[in-house]
Amino acid sequence: MNNINKILILRFGAIGDVVHSTALFRSIKEKYPHVSIHYAAFRAPAANIQNDPDLDKVWIIEGKSYKQLWKLAKELKKENFDAFINLQPGIRTRIFSLMLGMPRTITYRKTFKLHAVENFWQTGKKLFKDLELPKKLHIYIKEEIKNKAAGMLDKKGMVIAFNMGVSFTRQGRRWPQEYWRELAKKLLEKYECEIILTGSQDDKEFSEALLDISPKVRSFCGKVSIEENTALLSLCDLVISGDTGPLHIATAVGVPAIGLYGAAPVSRTGPYGLNYTALYSDKECVPCNRRKCKYLKQNEIYTPCLMDIMPEQVLKTTAKLLLEKI
Repeated sequence: MNNINKILILRFGAIGDVVHSTALFRSIKEKYPHVSIHYAAFRAPAANIQNDPDLDKVWIIEGKSYKQLWKLAKELKKENFDAFINLQPGIRTRIFSLMLGMPRTITYRKTFKLHAVENFWQTGKKLFKDLELPKKLHIYIKEEIKNKAAGMLDKKGMVIAFNMGVSFTRQGRRWPQEYWRELAKKLLEKYECEIILTGSQDDKEFSEALLDISPKVRSFCGKVSIEENTALLSLCDLVISGDTGPLHIATAVGVPAIGLYGAAPVSRTGPYGLNYTALYSDKECVPCNRRKCKYLKQNEIYTPCLMDIMPEQVLKTTAKLLLEKI
């Protein structure tokens, strides 16, 4: 291990990326408990690891400008790290690495041959050869945050979360709103449950179109913090989501989840672990991993690959997952 006692991990990325990287630092701490691990991330994704017992400190990256990175680098240099694991490859972070003046830097290389969890973890194996890949992800939640979230729920029956919002940077991620409506109605007919809508303020308009279905459909979009949202998901019996952060949070808090996938490769970013399912189209072009769908016609919103996933299919998968949980 070459006398590595203190390391820094960096990942700019979104919430799901940071969740996927938790397997890396957990495997290091499991094998080498004496190693001090620091993590640098943007404020939003950092929220889910701020209180992680396997991390000694979480550094907040306020922005990607060179001025901001230089300011952070000056603070980090005082820590005298032995190694830097850069999970955000690119010119900007390579320059940041030079600013840090680390004795040793390992840079992540993205490959579609591995799941993102394993891909991040393999990066760490370049420093720590005998790491063991965790079979599941885990996020720690403060007890007071979990208690607060519990007080927000009725819990008279099951709680099923819909995370309808996804990133607008890529087509092929948003499941049709009318499909969500149909699924909500069928779930409420079949189960004694409440459906909670999760997501950011940006997801509010799209998601809250379901509120007129029943008083048992409630929205938390933009109303809770990231930590509170994580706690809410941890109290659910099932999470249904597109390929986005809350889906991966659900897997990390041990809640059965169904991922609705279009263009993105399930083998790369599908739900990680057991008791999770990804549904996707059998079209030959899937997964194309394109930002824009070549088959999407003008004025159309939803890609053909996501239109292929019918509410009835999700309902059947729901029954299977809930049965396995029971």
